[in-house]
Amino acid sequence: YQIERKIGEGGMATVYLAVQESLGRQVALKVMRSARIQEENFAERFSKEGRLIAQLQHPQIITIYDFGSRDLYNYFSMEFLPGGTLAEQIEQGLSLERAVEMIRSVSIALAYAHKRGVIHRDLKPQNVLFRQDGTPVLSDFGIAKVVDSDDTQLTVPGFTVGSPVYMSPEQIMGKKLDSRADLYSLGIVFYEMLAKQPPFRS
Repeated sequence: YQIERKIGEGGMATVYLAVQESLGRQVALKVMRSARIQEENFAERFSKEGRLIAQLQHPQIITIYDFGSRDLYNYFSMEFLPGGTLAEQIEQGLSLERAVEMIRSVSIALAYAHKRGVIHRDLKPQNVLFRQDGTPVLSDFGIAKVVDSDDTQLTVPGFTVGSPVYMSPEQIMGKKLDSRADLYSLGIVFYEMLAKQPPFRS
């Protein structure tokens, strides 16, 4: 990969615009923060995100191309989505028709993930990205969880991860979740799309 520039940064990783040299295509390259590698469960969470998204084959869910590690770095490459975020579109203002159309697309993607036992758990405007043609795509399954999985639990009861403004009360209290937590978050996002601000700010 030839890195061109940084395009985003979160609590877990930094995302770069890069060129996958073997195929000559632009990708979004997500690289785990090296300073946080020693944190408990951190590498495991990052690796899980890559495997999880790679299993979800849906037009409204971001496509993973490659996954691996080198030296102290874990990374995966995925589809580069140049159309910005839903947060940016909310700021510019959305028509009711466009808001309904986008929520419908994201709902279909969520239904697909839920049917496969995956809860996103961090649904917010920054995690809905757009292709060049304006198609919304659900991204960042970084704290997603496979429901009823036999895998090692990456969160424990009473421990909360997510973005508080968009979280269901059950998620904030660290309770056991199901797909309804995502629907609550989707409702908050839809409210913000229409009102240009979320319903709660406390």
